[in-house]
Amino acid sequence: MKKLLILFLVTGYSFLVTLPASASYISLQTTVNSAVAGNTLTVSISSVNKGDEAAHNVQAEVRLGEKKVVLKKAAELKVNGAYRAQRSFKLDQKVPGEYPLVVVMHYADANQYPFSALSCQTFSYRTESRPSDLFGKLTSSTFWKKGRVKLTLKNLSKADIEASTSLVVPREISAAPDRVEISVPANSKEEAAFELENFSALNGSSYQVFAVTEHEKGSLHQTTITPATVKIMQSQELFGLSYPVIIFIIAVLTLVLVAAQFLGKKKGRA
Repeated sequence: MKKLLILFLVTGYSFLVTLPASASYISLQTTVNSAVAGNTLTVSISSVNKGDEAAHNVQAEVRLGEKKVVLKKAAELKVNGAYRAQRSFKLDQKVPGEYPLVVVMHYADANQYPFSALSCQTFSYRTESRPSDLFGKLTSSTFWKKGRVKLTLKNLSKADIEASTSLVVPREISAAPDRVEISVPANSKEEAAFELENFSALNGSSYQVFAVTEHEKGSLHQTTITPATVKIMQSQELFGLSYPVIIFIIAVLTLVLVAAQFLGKKKGRA
């Protein structure tokens, strides 16, 4: 009976640690270049599929403030295939400085399941590029249904800063609140948190998210972009216990039963 029980435990342990076979994937490596001439911003986008399956319905979306513009669509982007698009925008900002530029790459797999990937950077309007007085740090997060990220802003200047922050996320994920107003004292730090919810992201997916913080210093507009990684991992539980805990318990029980059987044989020989 002991031998049968040990065999069952070892078999169960082997089953639990079996790794799934690797699946096909799509990976878009996107490069965004921007140039400002007078009141015109020109955005150039190049995205290469570095995965091992084709991407479908590939389309770039450019976000400038509240403005969202979708560019041309490619029906299929094969492995190592490149998507390229360019668009010019008229700028009407009242204050010179650094402003955020967000590019969203929309695409789908062979089953037409939709995905999105983000790129975020700044462009200079009527001024030379200069670093912001705010330095940011954004925590990463791993979750299945709901998660949370925390933004820490450090004020490097000698004056208080009134800033506004929003979290830019792919459309598979929802973030709340939409925007946070943050007062950061001089030479000090302040924190803000965003609640995340998985809307349609698949298990094993990984995304970049960006905290975009804007404020004005004197006659200049400043922007701080802080990136982080969000991973979507489905919790694996049995009877309320995670798989690693179950594996550990089975391993311990196996060792205990093996030791008991060994000691029992040793006493029988004595």
